[in-house]
Amino acid sequence: MSESVKLPMKKGFGRTDRTDDWWKGPTAMAAYLGLMIVYATWRGFMESDILFFSELGASSCENWDSAKSFKDVSRCQTMSIEQESKWGTSHVLSPLYSPLIFPQSSWIPKDLWWLSPAMFILVFPAGFRGTCYYYRKAYYRAFFQQPTGCAVSKPWNEYSGEKGIFVVQNLHRIFMYIALIYLPILTYDLWLSVNFHDAPDGSADSFGISVGSLILLLNVILLTGYTLGCHAFRHVVGGGANNWSGTILNKAKYLMWKISTKLNERHKDWALISLFWVMFADFYIWICQDFGITDYVLIGGL
Repeated sequence: MSESVKLPMKKGFGRTDRTDDWWKGPTAMAAYLGLMIVYATWRGFMESDILFFSELGASSCENWDSAKSFKDVSRCQTMSIEQESKWGTSHVLSPLYSPLIFPQSSWIPKDLWWLSPAMFILVFPAGFRGTCYYYRKAYYRAFFQQPTGCAVSKPWNEYSGEKGIFVVQNLHRIFMYIALIYLPILTYDLWLSVNFHDAPDGSADSFGISVGSLILLLNVILLTGYTLGCHAFRHVVGGGANNWSGTILNKAKYLMWKISTKLNERHKDWALISLFWVMFADFYIWICQDFGITDYVLIGGL
């Protein structure tokens, strides 16, 4: 009988008998997620009224305290593209700021007026992604080295479960329900982006498609694929079912379960690509507003 061998066979951080480049995956994921976190944090603070950030975004407007709509701050904010054309004014809202909540609203305590609109809503999509089963694997391995890699040594104790602050992982299903609410909100933002208002010639509102609206369309598609492929959503529509064909409701649940299962097979791809595209959509809107780049209208005036 062969004798059991406890792995890793070598001791010391990163020591292993493996001959492959096991560190490339965790390192690349740490760089990718780290960049996304830094960018989202920067943009979340950019429209706030704290420290030097108050000189960058909407809070630098003289009339920001009394702002009620985008028209009040359209020339010095980076949350959306407010661009005038012969077909009217286009409105392309960044997904990082949707749904838009003005901190200076009367129903929000003045002590919170320094916050940016993104700070009110990013906690929910961030909570959904942070507690996602795929992202747990990704950032545990990339940032916490839990595990560093199969048969790779590390200087601290073995993984002991999601305790302490990580108990919040149990809220994943709650965050999933909230994420489902975001999908029709982002779809409504897409609808607004293809409707041009207040044309200079006084004509009625018109339909148009710009580069920004196409970016928002792809954003909705990617986020829908990621959300509906969530393990928790798949369990909600298919878990505990004993009969797939007894009623119309059961048949509908079976159809949703099949769709969710198909999406779940590529959950990693949906997760990573949709995260990048949310940030890219916001970046595109930011540079259009801050650097005067034109959001070209591809189809307009119909």
